[in-house]
Amino acid sequence: MGSHTSSKLVDLAPESMLWFPGHTGFLPFGRTEAAISARRQLSGSGSPAHVLMIEDDSTIADMYRVQLEHDGYRVTIATTAELGLMTVAENSPDIVLLDLLLPDRSGFEVLAALNERLPNHPPVVILSNYGEPSMIDRGRLLGAVEYLVKSRVTPADISGQIPTWIELGRRGGQGES
Repeated sequence: MGSHTSSKLVDLAPESMLWFPGHTGFLPFGRTEAAISARRQLSGSGSPAHVLMIEDDSTIADMYRVQLEHDGYRVTIATTAELGLMTVAENSPDIVLLDLLLPDRSGFEVLAALNERLPNHPPVVILSNYGEPSMIDRGRLLGAVEYLVKSRVTPADISGQIPTWIELGRRGGQGES
């Protein structure tokens, strides 16, 4: 009879190997479990620390969500100020990452509303495209533990600082820029 050829699919990424942001190639699954386990202690309840990101740009929000979830955090995205305020009141996140330019009101107004409605709100980190000193000062005066310019930080930078900011928030302090 004629020649017989068979094709076989080669699995280059077995189920025990996963790709994650910030890493080249694939990592063994066990390393991600260790990262998740370490982050579970942050919320104090044994569950992953809950990060609320108030950001209307879906591309930016998704980029941060992927990194934060990879690092073991539970992430909620609110695309408007009002949704963000409701989420803080109803779900008690451990930290809030706040954009300043939102479709329904400014991030400064969100922070002022949090101060008024929920005096013991979680720590707030402002992530903005604006880096003018007057805006940084205003954010600090309203109680933000940190004010960062998006173009100067990466999602991995933010993720790595979250435990520090949560602890700072618990102590009621403000960060240094």
